[in-house]
Amino acid sequence: MSRLLSALRRLGRWAARARRPDGSVNILFALSLIPVLGLVGLAVDYGLAAADKTTLDHAADTAALAAVVTAKSYIAANQGQANLTANAIAAGLAQAANVFAVNAGSVPFAQVTLQPPQLVRSGQTLTATLSYGATIQNSFGKLLGTPTTLLGNSVTASADLPSYLDFYLLVDVSGSMGLPATPGGMTQLASVNKDMWSDYQQGCQFACHFPGFTGWGLAAGKIQLRSDAVNAAVCSLIQRASTPAVPNQYRVGIYPFINQMATLVGITGSVASLNAAAQCALSWPLAFTNLLDTGTTQLFAYGDPTTGTGSGGTHFEVVMPQLQAAIKAFGDGSSSTSPKPFVFLITDGMQNGQHYGAPANGTYAYPGNPSSFWGYADAWWDGSQPSQIDPTVCAGLKSAGATISILSIPYNPITFVNNGGGVAWENNRVNGFSPTLATPLKACASPGFFATTNTPADITASLNAMFDQALRVARLTR
Repeated sequence: MSRLLSALRRLGRWAARARRPDGSVNILFALSLIPVLGLVGLAVDYGLAAADKTTLDHAADTAALAAVVTAKSYIAANQGQANLTANAIAAGLAQAANVFAVNAGSVPFAQVTLQPPQLVRSGQTLTATLSYGATIQNSFGKLLGTPTTLLGNSVTASADLPSYLDFYLLVDVSGSMGLPATPGGMTQLASVNKDMWSDYQQGCQFACHFPGFTGWGLAAGKIQLRSDAVNAAVCSLIQRASTPAVPNQYRVGIYPFINQMATLVGITGSVASLNAAAQCALSWPLAFTNLLDTGTTQLFAYGDPTTGTGSGGTHFEVVMPQLQAAIKAFGDGSSSTSPKPFVFLITDGMQNGQHYGAPANGTYAYPGNPSSFWGYADAWWDGSQPSQIDPTVCAGLKSAGATISILSIPYNPITFVNNGGGVAWENNRVNGFSPTLATPLKACASPGFFATTNTPADITASLNAMFDQALRVARLTR
């Protein structure tokens, strides 16, 4: 175009000179007119080619988008279908070819060649590539030895598929989770809890989770317990998972445990069921506090005290294999029939091999004392046996395909006047033992999936952060 404008300016100067009586100028003007007109013709051809390219580029863009959108919609509508991805890709490719043909229309003076569209799935991402070539017949360029203009382009479009994730919330409801959630609450409980007062003249904060003791009753509904703080965090998480891109994209199950694992609500996409089971509409004490260890198993099945949460201890070596058996699918998250499992373990990390139970056919029953189950003897306590978690108990879940994300809620240091006796002994033991619990607990978690928190607000924030991290990692690893 710059050459054309320059030529036109020269043409103007020559035209002015042509009005002179000098006849040679007229000849020069006539001779120069041919290339000038050729340049004008090339500009016309260029304009037509540019218009054709705009049309073809738009057609290619639209066709690539149609490919991924069609395939994504096909996958969403046909979950569980055999050869789902292959069928979705075939549908997307057919739609891409049709859309390109419609939008390209009849491009003037052009012969258009569409390369076979490409559509691939990598994990949860669909990517379409569409390439075309076109030969434009020039009208004026032929005069200057340029009969055609060649065009071409390659465009891509991508779309993310939803990742289907199952969240198994493994919630510690052993007695230590009934400690007040804040140091102020612990001091408040000690000031009113007269358990063991007659012998040692000190309020009980920790070693009070035994049948017949009054600590839970004094705290419930009056002092927020760690179990209440965890419950509120779980209710917040349920709301986070309640607005997926597609139905049942995120499912949640809640599994409390003491000596063994029980089911509060099995894995489900029903927010109503989850909210009802966790008692999210109520003020604390909430469901987890009502499930705290008070001597008799809860959530048992068929009137059988060998089932349910158990009583007296914290047995990760039992609970982790039980959860592995309960997980419905160890998938990659690519479809509703292949959900990826995330285990959220919420605990203080203190294992205790003790039982408050009675022998029953080579196992333990947890009927309480006095027994509340016909035919079972009164429960008895076999002594405190605190220890760290053995990280190897988590290996089976991880090798099966689950991601273990752990929220550690360490003990608040117990401040007390040491008057001797069982309460002081237990307090000192816990104060000395609890700082060692994080290291093996972190080894149990999948790499990068461990957090420590304590205050109620931080527990909620950390649990929601675990959910966000699961979504990010599900996307990156597929």
